[in-house]
Amino acid sequence: MRLFISCVFVFVVHFLSGCGKSEPQPVSVSGVVNLNGAPLENGFIYFKTIETGALERLDIKAGEFNGKALPGLRRVEIISNAPKKVVIDGATVEVPENIIQSSFNTESKLTAEVLSNGLNSFKFEVKKK
Repeated sequence: MRLFISCVFVFVVHFLSGCGKSEPQPVSVSGVVNLNGAPLENGFIYFKTIETGALERLDIKAGEFNGKALPGLRRVEIISNAPKKVVIDGATVEVPENIIQSSFNTESKLTAEVLSNGLNSFKFEVKKK
């Protein structure tokens, strides 16, 4: 009898573990980013979910990006760094500086609706600082 109860218990636990809500799976996304009307040479794009903190970073090369992102309404931030010379403790060093206006990254209002089924191709136009 104990063996029967143990088997039933294992079956029920195994069955119930498959009944929970599954996490969303990343889907393919792609697109283009133009800087002042021309393809952004290099940089990266973030797809963010503000409520959960979910974040995907994709590289931008020759104005194009592709990769995977979670479905849903995502905040988009676009960054491209160029070297900037600064003096620190008397020494000149190069540090990265974002060349894109903050309204397209730290203060971004850009969004993308990433679909779990369907084409996820996006086009973004950004401006230089």
